[in-house]
Amino acid sequence: MLNSISERRVKLSGKYKLYLEVPEKEYLTIYDRNVSVENARDILWQYLNYHQDDARVENVEIKHDKSNHSINIEADLMYEKNDHTTGRYRPNHLRSERE
Repeated sequence: MLNSISERRVKLSGKYKLYLEVPEKEYLTIYDRNVSVENARDILWQYLNYHQDDARVENVEIKHDKSNHSINIEADLMYEKNDHTTGRYRPNHLRSERE
């Protein structure tokens, strides 16, 4: 699923606004049709960890765009005054054979 996510970032004063677009079918299959902020945070942490991005995540929002067949996640990424953020465990289904 991580490879099929579309990303857009906008630089704002002191932060970045991150927009992720996840294919509806993949999201609903993995998260058992539960569109929630908790699951959005899980995707954000996995996505940022996968791309070795140590931003702090704030103000997470999620919307189901049924007409576009996508799940849209919006969050603020904070880098300033940010000590290295501890990585999170990667679930088995996302691990490569080398891990």
